[in-house]
Amino acid sequence: MKPIPACAALAFAFLLPSCATTPKEPPPRPFAGTRWEAALARPLPETPWVRFAEGRMEGFGGCNRIAARYVEDSVGARAIAIGRIERGMHACEPAARRAEEAFLAVLQSASSYSIVGDALDMTGSAGTVRFRAAGEEAKR
Repeated sequence: MKPIPACAALAFAFLLPSCATTPKEPPPRPFAGTRWEAALARPLPETPWVRFAEGRMEGFGGCNRIAARYVEDSVGARAIAIGRIERGMHACEPAARRAEEAFLAVLQSASSYSIVGDALDMTGSAGTVRFRAAGEEAKR
């Protein structure tokens, strides 16, 4: 067996550690069961959130509790159809009510979603809404 030239051994020694330190993206959070908090440009007094599980969406729109049925594709294409969103009728200030209505319009139009790490993007004809997975204490 021939000895490895010194320059090749040196190059190998430098390349090996750099391959091992490549940062990896965290695995995506599960769509169902995770509490997703809306990441809005203009925050509301209370952050809107949703949770999907077994064909039912529940959450808070920023002013009122919300609920709807949803259908998710079964082949992994990440397509979704959200049924009519029901919401409570609590009185809230007009600016918060308008923000909730805008948020719900985008959510209602969602036809697809993608999850990267702790971020969920739901996109449809009215735009895109971004969510972040809530911390463990928020799941209670």
